[in-house]
Amino acid sequence: MTVTNRASQDWLQYCATQEQLDTFNNDGYLIVEEALTPQIIDQLAEVINRVDYEERKKQKLSNDVILSKFCMVAEDDIFLELLDWPKTFPLLWDILGWNIQLYISHLITYPPELDKDKVPTDGWHQDGGRPVREMERPQPRLSLKISYWLSDVDGPDCGAMQILPGSHKRDVLPSESDLNSNDILELRVKSGTAVLFDRRIWHRRGVNHSDITRKVLFFGYSYRWLRGLDYNVLPEEILDKCDLIRRQLLGDGIDIKGWWQPTAADVPLRTWIQENRGDELPIWGST
Repeated sequence: MTVTNRASQDWLQYCATQEQLDTFNNDGYLIVEEALTPQIIDQLAEVINRVDYEERKKQKLSNDVILSKFCMVAEDDIFLELLDWPKTFPLLWDILGWNIQLYISHLITYPPELDKDKVPTDGWHQDGGRPVREMERPQPRLSLKISYWLSDVDGPDCGAMQILPGSHKRDVLPSESDLNSNDILELRVKSGTAVLFDRRIWHRRGVNHSDITRKVLFFGYSYRWLRGLDYNVLPEEILDKCDLIRRQLLGDGIDIKGWWQPTAADVPLRTWIQENRGDELPIWGST
């Protein structure tokens, strides 16, 4: 089977370097500056403003509280572009491999805090829901997220994401007495930046005391044998807009066994990598 994809040459430009792989494996995160073009930032901003308005109305939320909206990939065709975005997607498959899917697409808009004395509370957590509690230790990776920043959080108190670098290797959060400000990294980045992070890394949201609304999209990818977090099956009208690789990323498959024992038809991304980068990728055994 030959898979033809419009982004093939772009993908090959942005495959992970050994330095990037080492950074992600050691620190649990990777920053990609200027990952998004100004054009798509503008397009995303327009749609996100609409979704924010509609969701606040639906959820009866005032304009000064945090909005959380899941399954954004189904909201507008522009989000399908982020599924396999050239500057981030090759990094994703080089870290997780080819047997992957989107399991969450999540928007958070965080207006400025009215309480200017508010400081970060504990809030430290690992992503993953029940697997965090139910899996044996040490936890396996299972998934990672890409955060696309659509507002500047490059100054103090802009609500930037705070992480404990290397903490994806720790199943337990360091005690308050063992944790100090030098351990905490605030990811101060500009609009258009993407940050990939291991779902096991301990992280929290900073406080937004700026004069702008903090806007970020999280696209999470996992292995195909896991269920999606914010959808089971997307409507066929969305899948019909997608090529074979995007359909794979949106949970499509040939046969129910293909999520556990995929054939080549279930995982067209594997075929594309083999044909275009020349990797030998056995479908059983090693990845």
